This record gives sequence, C-alpha cells and structure tokens, in this order.
Amino acid sequence: MKRLETEYGGLKLRSPVILASAGITKAHSNVEKADKYGAGAVVLKTLFQEPLMARSPTPRFIIIKRGEKDYSSVTNLSYEQGYEHGIDQYCGEIRSCKADFETKIIASIGCGTPAKWEEWAKMVEAAGADAIEMNLSCPHSDYVMSKLGQINEFVSAMVPVVKKAVSIPVYTKLTPQIENPAVTSKIMEESGSCGVTAFSRCLGMDIDIDNQVPVLHGGYGGHGGPWAIHYALRWISEMYTKLKIPISGCGGVVEWQDIVKYILSGATTVQVCFLIYTYGYSIIEKLNNGLLQYMEKHGYESIKDFRGTVVPRIKGLTQVDRDKTRIAKVDPAICVGCGRCSDICIYNGIDFADKKASVNEKCDGCGLCLYFCPKKAILLDKK
Repeated sequence: MKRLETEYGGLKLRSPVILASAGITKAHSNVEKADKYGAGAVVLKTLFQEPLMARSPTPRFIIIKRGEKDYSSVTNLSYEQGYEHGIDQYCGEIRSCKADFETKIIASIGCGTPAKWEEWAKMVEAAGADAIEMNLSCPHSDYVMSKLGQINEFVSAMVPVVKKAVSIPVYTKLTPQIENPAVTSKIMEESGSCGVTAFSRCLGMDIDIDNQVPVLHGGYGGHGGPWAIHYALRWISEMYTKLKIPISGCGGVVEWQDIVKYILSGATTVQVCFLIYTYGYSIIEKLNNGLLQYMEKHGYESIKDFRGTVVPRIKGLTQVDRDKTRIAKVDPAICVGCGRCSDICIYNGIDFADKKASVNEKCDGCGLCLYFCPKKAILLDKK
C-alpha cells in the first residue's frame, strides 16, 4: 500500500489513518491490534498531570439516539478520563510498543506547568516515542472555558517549552470550543507546533427528563458522532490556506469516504476514535482499502495528489448563485399521494389531483421535498 504513505510533520506514515488518543490506544495490547490492521500511527491515551484525570467513573459511555427515522441523530456521550497509571508505566508502554510494532507511536501528554511539560516531554522521547501530541483541551480543563483568549495564551506559553525540550515532532490538539480555530491554529504554528489536530470533542450534556438530572456521571462530558465531521471540514479547509504545517483531521469518521473528505479539505492525516469502539480495530483495514480504491479510481499516485483539492472550489458569500433556476418535478408513476410533500412545503407549491402530487408556480426550488418523499418520486429540474 505504498500509495497510502504520507508525511505528517516529520513522521513518515504507512497510512494517513491514525488512532486518536483514547482507551483504544491505552496499552500495548491495543496498539497491537492497530498495528495488525494497518494504522499509520496511534496517539496513546493522554497522561495528565492532574491526578483526578486518571480516574474514570462507571459507566462512562452512552449512545444517544434522538428523533424519527427521517430526522434523527446519533451521539456518543462519554466521560472517559486519561491514562490510569503514572509516567513510568506510560514510558514502559512506549518502549514495548516501539520494540514490537511498525505503527508510529505518538505520546499524548497534558500538563499545567512548564516544568512538568518539559520533564514529561523529555521522558517520553527517551522512551522512544516518535512524536508528542500536546493535549491542550480534553478532558475539558477549566482554562479552555474560563475566559476568552486564554487557550491562546496557554498555547503561546507551553508549546515553546515542549518544542525546546525535545528533538522529535511536537503536535498540538485543538479544541473546537474557541472563538476562531484558524487563529488559534496559527498561534500554534508560530509557537513551534509541527502539526495541528482538529479537533478534540465538544463539551456537552444530555438530561434524564424523568429524574431531571444529567445522564451518566451527572455532569458535562465529551460528545461526538457522525455529525461532527462537518464542523471540522469547514475549519480545516480554512486552516489549510493559512498554515504551513500539516493538519490532522479528527471527528465524525464513520466510513472510508470520510477519510477522503478530510484529505480533500486539506488534512494530511485523519484520526479515528469512536469508530473503533463501535466496529473494532478491523475497520482500519476497511478504511485503508476504501481510500486506496478511491485513489485508483481517480488515478492518484499519492495522498498529496488530491489534498486540499476542494478548497479553492469553496464559494464565498458573494460568489453563491442566488438565481432561482430549479423547480421540483413529480413523477406521477411513482407518487402514491401520501401528502408528505404538501404537508412540509412552506411555499404551498404542491397541488393534488386524482391523489397525485403536482408542482405549481409557487414552488421555490428549495429541494427539501426531495429528501422527505418516502417514494423518491420528486426530483429537481431546470425551471
């Protein structure tokens, strides 16, 4: 799979697929599975300076399904904390993984003081880590939310400390919950980061309405799901034009097509997490194979051949064509007269005759009825 090889901020990877920092990467036994199925790298579970972050409640995961089939969502809410043991055992895991596996090993650490950032960075490098990902946001520490701009100050203060302490690549992980991710990612680059991971999870909550309390552990937790990719694609496509360092896309991957979308938007690598919890480590192989087939179909010899391709094609506010050139059209042979299209049409653009829908001159061409017609009897046609 030579076509899948890529370089991410100084690391040569056999695949752009990386396992994100979580329980799926906490130990040698987990990394063994990632290596077996072809992951380019793993970001080990984060070791935090704060001891409380090493203790997770039980249970700590819940899958939330909401809505009806035509308008629904799936969210995974979790309160999984950091690495459960100390720095010495963490370094032991790094040494054993480096001795046994081809997959690159990226240490993930999260500290609150310059001295600890420097100390741990040197220790994981000495243990053999190929790179370091600085976890600057998750689990969601107080400094992320306490005041506007504080995360930028934290980045500016801490990234140079780690960068100076080690010779291996240093990456920074970005929270989506800031004023402008593109601005913060630029500060990360200027502070010495070799690559930016976008994004960690958002902080959210769900409620048990009968007992009137938050679910699971009783507070806020990280939430993600298939929906998360669209926010990431938007910001990565903007970062791509502003940064010289590579971007690792993270969030919402459920199929190999999502890997392609991240790369088209400008990502160099793509991190996956809850997909592994859902389908197991073998899904890595399916992601790699799907990506390879896409490249073969389009004649791409390397990842960089199509990285960022979609970015110059993104239309700005003044470029969007606002002329009304389309109108809905109903196929009477398929229409069963259920009335769904008429019920949801805010323009009153649907008439009925002989229990068949037809489009009148009030149709605005919005396109919504296409997606809600249960028989797919509607299409958009030229006006």
